[in-house]
Amino acid sequence: MPKIDILYDALYPGLSPEEKIAKIASHEFQFVETWMGGDAGALKSVGKACEKHGIKLVSIVMNFATDEAVAPIRPECLENFIERLDQYSDNALAAGCSTGIVTTGQSVGGKCYQDQRKALIKALRAGGEKVASKGFSLNLEPLNTEVDHPGYFLDNPQEAVSIVKEVGLDNVKILFDVYHMEIMRGNQTTFITSNIDYIGHFHAAGVPGRHELFNGETNYPFILDQIEKSGYGGYFGLEYMPILPSDESLEKTRKYLMG
Repeated sequence: MPKIDILYDALYPGLSPEEKIAKIASHEFQFVETWMGGDAGALKSVGKACEKHGIKLVSIVMNFATDEAVAPIRPECLENFIERLDQYSDNALAAGCSTGIVTTGQSVGGKCYQDQRKALIKALRAGGEKVASKGFSLNLEPLNTEVDHPGYFLDNPQEAVSIVKEVGLDNVKILFDVYHMEIMRGNQTTFITSNIDYIGHFHAAGVPGRHELFNGETNYPFILDQIEKSGYGGYFGLEYMPILPSDESLEKTRKYLMG
């Protein structure tokens, strides 16, 4: 079974980091991830709470899709992008986390697709080399452009794999988000099992709506079974926006996925 981790940010609004982590631990989850990356102090607080409650922080976000100043598809942003990865990887490592999610940014109007793709490969290679010396890894995320991220540069997982292959670094892989790719293409398990060596992390949520996994069209227990049979031993992140109260949501989700 892949290691199930919980998006810390979406649950228990209003509680402190330690209170959130304690609640998540009470539902027998051992791993969390966060959208945070830039606030070193807040991230360290999460890391300390994780250590206290026997949980591991496994992933942060290095840049958001609309953060144009560090978009790796923009050649003029290369230096800013590398500086961002350097800073955020330090923040993450100080909190006990060694993996970060990279987004491409929004497509630049009037610019050639291939030029943006070349800039992305160059940035990922330079960034990957920069953080590799620290033992840090990057996961490039394709997103859906139909519902949540219109105009985003990378919405095809096969293209994401091709880009990662061209980057050619062991610490740069893709994040395969089942929610986003169900919207874009379907045929999930065939892609996953054929490309498992290039997948460094998974995300999941219910389709449609991005809510609890058990309320949607996607058969997540089947997908998890196929991932396990592929030999993947990494993390499967639950990046959903709960409709139910957090305790009820986590308990029903745990039973749905883990029995």
